[in-house]
Amino acid sequence: MIRAVIFDMGNTLLRFVRPGNGTWRELEDRGIRGLYRYLIEQGHSIGAQEDAFVEAMFTRLAVGWEQSTGGHVNLRAVDWIAAGAADHLVTLDEQALLAAAHAYARPLQSGVQAVAGAPEALAALRARGCRIGMISNTIWPGSLHLDDLELLGLRQYLEYTVFSGDAGVWKPSPAIFERALAGLGVGPHEAIFVGDNPREDILGAQAIGMRAIWVRSSEFALGDVQPEAIISDQTELLAALERIQ
Repeated sequence: MIRAVIFDMGNTLLRFVRPGNGTWRELEDRGIRGLYRYLIEQGHSIGAQEDAFVEAMFTRLAVGWEQSTGGHVNLRAVDWIAAGAADHLVTLDEQALLAAAHAYARPLQSGVQAVAGAPEALAALRARGCRIGMISNTIWPGSLHLDDLELLGLRQYLEYTVFSGDAGVWKPSPAIFERALAGLGVGPHEAIFVGDNPREDILGAQAIGMRAIWVRSSEFALGDVQPEAIISDQTELLAALERIQ
Protein backbone atom coordinates (compact mmCIF):
# COMPACT_ATOMS: atom_id res chain seq x y z
CA MET A 1 0.00 0.00 0.00
CA ILE A 2 1.29 3.46 -0.91
CA ARG A 3 1.17 5.70 2.15
CA ALA A 4 3.58 8.41 1.00
CA VAL A 5 4.81 10.08 -2.16
CA ILE A 6 8.15 11.90 -2.03
CA PHE A 7 9.10 14.28 -4.81
CA ASP A 8 12.26 15.69 -6.28
CA MET A 9 11.98 19.48 -6.74
CA GLY A 10 13.64 20.78 -9.94
CA ASN A 11 11.79 19.70 -13.12
CA THR A 12 9.51 17.55 -10.98
CA LEU A 13 7.54 20.10 -8.95
CA LEU A 14 9.25 23.33 -10.01
CA ARG A 15 10.56 24.30 -13.40
CA PHE A 16 13.39 26.82 -13.59
CA VAL A 17 12.93 28.54 -16.93
CA ARG A 18 16.34 29.24 -18.45
CA PRO A 19 16.92 32.36 -20.55
CA GLY A 20 18.49 32.53 -23.99
CA ASN A 21 19.57 29.14 -25.26
CA GLY A 22 18.46 27.46 -22.05
CA THR A 23 21.92 26.55 -20.78
CA TRP A 24 22.87 26.22 -17.12
CA ARG A 25 25.56 28.87 -17.68
CA GLU A 26 23.02 31.45 -18.85
CA LEU A 27 20.80 30.76 -15.85
CA GLU A 28 23.64 31.10 -13.35
CA ASP A 29 24.99 34.20 -15.09
CA ARG A 30 22.07 36.33 -13.94
CA GLY A 31 22.50 35.22 -10.35
CA ILE A 32 26.25 35.77 -10.22
CA ARG A 33 25.83 39.26 -11.68
CA GLY A 34 23.23 39.97 -9.02
CA LEU A 35 25.74 38.84 -6.40
CA TYR A 36 28.50 41.04 -7.85
CA ARG A 37 26.27 44.12 -7.85
CA TYR A 38 25.16 43.41 -4.30
CA LEU A 39 28.78 43.31 -3.09
CA ILE A 40 29.56 46.58 -4.89
CA GLU A 41 26.42 48.24 -3.48
CA GLN A 42 27.49 47.20 0.01
CA GLY A 43 30.72 49.13 -0.47
CA HIS A 44 33.07 46.19 -0.97
CA SER A 45 36.05 46.65 -3.24
CA ILE A 46 36.10 43.86 -5.81
CA GLY A 47 39.42 43.61 -7.62
CA ALA A 48 37.88 42.41 -10.88
CA GLN A 49 35.52 43.64 -13.54
CA GLU A 50 32.02 42.13 -13.52
CA ASP A 51 32.62 39.73 -16.43
CA ALA A 52 35.83 38.40 -14.87
CA PHE A 53 34.08 37.96 -11.52
CA VAL A 54 31.27 36.01 -13.21
CA GLU A 55 33.72 33.74 -15.01
CA ALA A 56 35.69 32.94 -11.87
CA MET A 57 32.58 32.29 -9.78
CA PHE A 58 31.02 30.08 -12.43
CA THR A 59 34.18 27.98 -12.65
CA ARG A 60 34.22 27.58 -8.87
CA LEU A 61 30.51 26.68 -8.90
CA ALA A 62 30.87 24.09 -11.69
CA VAL A 63 33.71 22.31 -9.89
CA GLY A 64 31.88 22.36 -6.56
CA TRP A 65 28.65 21.05 -8.09
CA GLU A 66 30.48 18.16 -9.76
CA GLN A 67 32.19 17.26 -6.49
CA SER A 68 28.91 17.45 -4.56
CA THR A 69 26.93 15.24 -6.93
CA GLY A 70 29.83 12.81 -6.87
CA GLY A 71 29.60 12.61 -3.08
CA HIS A 72 33.00 14.19 -2.43
CA VAL A 73 31.97 17.49 -0.78
CA ASN A 74 28.81 19.20 0.41
CA LEU A 75 28.74 22.43 -1.57
CA ARG A 76 26.71 25.16 0.10
CA ALA A 77 25.97 28.47 -1.55
CA VAL A 78 27.15 30.45 1.47
CA ASP A 79 30.52 28.66 1.42
CA TRP A 80 30.85 29.22 -2.33
CA ILE A 81 30.03 32.92 -1.94
CA ALA A 82 32.40 33.29 1.02
CA ALA A 83 35.25 31.69 -0.93
CA GLY A 84 34.59 33.88 -3.97
CA ALA A 85 34.50 37.01 -1.81
CA ALA A 86 37.71 35.95 -0.05
CA ASP A 87 39.45 35.90 -3.45
CA HIS A 88 39.00 39.68 -3.32
CA LEU A 89 39.91 40.03 0.37
CA VAL A 90 36.26 40.51 1.32
CA THR A 91 35.00 38.82 4.48
CA LEU A 92 31.25 38.39 5.00
CA ASP A 93 29.58 37.43 8.27
CA GLU A 94 26.71 34.93 8.44
CA GLN A 95 24.00 37.55 8.00
CA ALA A 96 25.79 39.15 5.04
CA LEU A 97 26.29 35.74 3.40
CA LEU A 98 22.57 35.00 3.63
CA ALA A 99 21.77 38.42 2.17
CA ALA A 100 24.25 37.74 -0.62
CA ALA A 101 22.56 34.40 -1.34
CA HIS A 102 19.23 36.19 -1.64
CA ALA A 103 20.82 38.75 -3.98
CA TYR A 104 21.95 35.87 -6.17
CA ALA A 105 18.56 34.15 -6.14
CA ARG A 106 16.42 37.23 -6.75
CA PRO A 107 17.12 37.57 -10.52
CA LEU A 108 16.28 33.88 -10.99
CA GLN A 109 12.95 33.81 -9.15
CA SER A 110 10.97 35.37 -11.99
CA GLY A 111 11.71 32.26 -14.04
CA VAL A 112 10.39 29.73 -11.52
CA GLN A 113 7.11 27.99 -12.42
CA ALA A 114 5.12 25.06 -11.10
CA VAL A 115 5.34 21.97 -13.30
CA ALA A 116 2.07 21.25 -15.11
CA GLY A 117 -0.39 19.48 -12.84
CA ALA A 118 1.71 19.85 -9.69
CA PRO A 119 -0.78 21.84 -7.53
CA GLU A 120 -3.67 19.58 -8.52
CA ALA A 121 -1.71 16.36 -7.96
CA LEU A 122 -0.53 17.45 -4.52
CA ALA A 123 -4.04 18.51 -3.52
CA ALA A 124 -5.46 15.17 -4.68
CA LEU A 125 -2.83 13.23 -2.75
CA ARG A 126 -3.59 15.23 0.38
CA ALA A 127 -7.33 14.59 -0.05
CA ARG A 128 -6.58 10.84 -0.16
CA GLY A 129 -4.69 11.05 3.11
CA CYS A 130 -1.31 10.39 1.49
CA ARG A 131 1.80 11.70 3.23
CA ILE A 132 3.79 14.07 0.99
CA GLY A 133 7.48 14.90 1.14
CA MET A 134 10.24 16.37 -0.99
CA ILE A 135 14.01 15.89 -1.34
CA SER A 136 16.10 18.33 -3.37
CA ASN A 137 19.77 18.37 -4.30
CA THR A 138 20.65 22.05 -4.02
CA ILE A 139 23.47 24.27 -2.82
CA TRP A 140 21.04 26.98 -1.73
CA PRO A 141 19.48 27.42 1.73
CA GLY A 142 16.18 25.59 1.86
CA SER A 143 14.46 28.81 2.94
CA LEU A 144 14.94 30.25 -0.55
CA HIS A 145 13.24 27.28 -2.20
CA LEU A 146 10.46 27.24 0.38
CA ASP A 147 9.71 30.84 -0.59
CA ASP A 148 9.31 29.76 -4.24
CA LEU A 149 7.10 26.82 -3.24
CA GLU A 150 4.98 29.13 -1.09
CA LEU A 151 4.56 31.65 -3.89
CA LEU A 152 3.38 28.94 -6.28
CA GLY A 153 0.93 27.37 -3.81
CA LEU A 154 2.84 24.10 -3.31
CA ARG A 155 4.43 24.47 0.11
CA GLN A 156 1.19 23.90 2.00
CA TYR A 157 1.06 20.29 0.80
CA LEU A 158 4.63 19.34 1.71
CA GLU A 159 4.76 17.79 5.17
CA TYR A 160 8.48 17.13 5.24
CA THR A 161 11.27 18.59 3.09
CA VAL A 162 14.98 17.82 2.92
CA PHE A 163 17.43 20.08 1.12
CA SER A 164 20.91 18.68 0.56
CA GLY A 165 22.56 22.05 1.16
CA ASP A 166 21.12 22.06 4.68
CA ALA A 167 21.30 18.33 5.39
CA GLY A 168 24.90 17.85 4.27
CA VAL A 169 24.08 14.79 2.16
CA TRP A 170 23.03 14.46 -1.50
CA LYS A 171 20.93 12.03 -3.48
CA PRO A 172 21.52 9.19 -4.30
CA SER A 173 22.92 8.64 -0.78
CA PRO A 174 20.58 6.31 1.16
CA ALA A 175 20.83 8.64 4.17
CA ILE A 176 18.85 11.46 2.55
CA PHE A 177 16.02 9.13 1.50
CA GLU A 178 15.97 7.52 4.95
CA ARG A 179 15.74 10.95 6.55
CA ALA A 180 12.65 11.82 4.51
CA LEU A 181 11.01 8.45 5.23
CA ALA A 182 11.61 8.87 8.94
CA GLY A 183 10.21 12.38 8.82
CA LEU A 184 7.01 11.09 7.23
CA GLY A 185 6.80 8.04 9.48
CA VAL A 186 6.70 5.47 6.68
CA GLY A 187 8.84 2.56 5.54
CA PRO A 188 10.50 2.27 2.12
CA HIS A 189 7.95 -0.26 0.85
CA GLU A 190 5.15 2.21 1.69
CA ALA A 191 6.58 5.11 -0.32
CA ILE A 192 7.14 6.09 -3.94
CA PHE A 193 9.70 8.59 -5.14
CA VAL A 194 9.02 10.84 -8.15
CA GLY A 195 11.92 12.49 -9.96
CA ASP A 196 13.64 13.22 -13.26
CA ASN A 197 17.22 12.09 -12.63
CA PRO A 198 17.62 8.33 -13.23
CA ARG A 199 20.74 7.94 -11.09
CA GLU A 200 19.93 10.28 -8.22
CA ASP A 201 16.16 9.82 -8.03
CA ILE A 202 15.21 6.44 -9.47
CA LEU A 203 18.20 4.27 -8.58
CA GLY A 204 18.72 6.14 -5.32
CA ALA A 205 15.17 5.43 -4.17
CA GLN A 206 15.10 1.86 -5.43
CA ALA A 207 18.38 1.09 -3.64
CA ILE A 208 16.67 1.41 -0.26
CA GLY A 209 13.52 -0.47 -1.26
CA MET A 210 11.30 2.35 -2.51
CA ARG A 211 9.50 2.26 -5.82
CA ALA A 212 10.05 5.15 -8.21
CA ILE A 213 8.38 7.08 -11.01
CA TRP A 214 10.51 8.81 -13.63
CA VAL A 215 9.48 12.21 -15.00
CA ARG A 216 10.65 12.36 -18.63
CA SER A 217 13.62 14.65 -19.01
CA SER A 218 15.44 16.21 -21.96
CA GLU A 219 18.48 16.60 -19.71
CA PHE A 220 18.82 13.07 -18.31
CA ALA A 221 18.57 9.91 -20.42
CA LEU A 222 16.84 6.95 -18.74
CA GLY A 223 19.23 4.40 -20.22
CA ASP A 224 18.73 0.94 -18.74
CA VAL A 225 17.21 2.23 -15.49
CA GLN A 226 13.78 0.67 -14.89
CA PRO A 227 11.32 2.82 -12.93
CA GLU A 228 7.93 1.46 -11.93
CA ALA A 229 6.24 4.07 -14.14
CA ILE A 230 7.09 6.94 -16.49
CA ILE A 231 5.19 10.23 -16.70
CA SER A 232 5.63 13.43 -18.69
CA ASP A 233 4.45 15.76 -15.92
CA GLN A 234 2.30 15.72 -12.80
CA THR A 235 -0.97 15.65 -14.74
CA GLU A 236 -0.22 11.93 -15.26
CA LEU A 237 0.85 11.10 -11.70
CA LEU A 238 -2.44 9.88 -10.22
CA ALA A 239 -3.08 7.48 -13.09
CA ALA A 240 0.46 6.13 -12.74
CA LEU A 241 -0.04 5.57 -9.02
CA GLU A 242 -3.25 3.66 -9.70
CA ARG A 243 -1.36 1.30 -12.02
CA ILE A 244 1.29 0.68 -9.39
CA GLN A 245 -1.03 0.09 -6.41
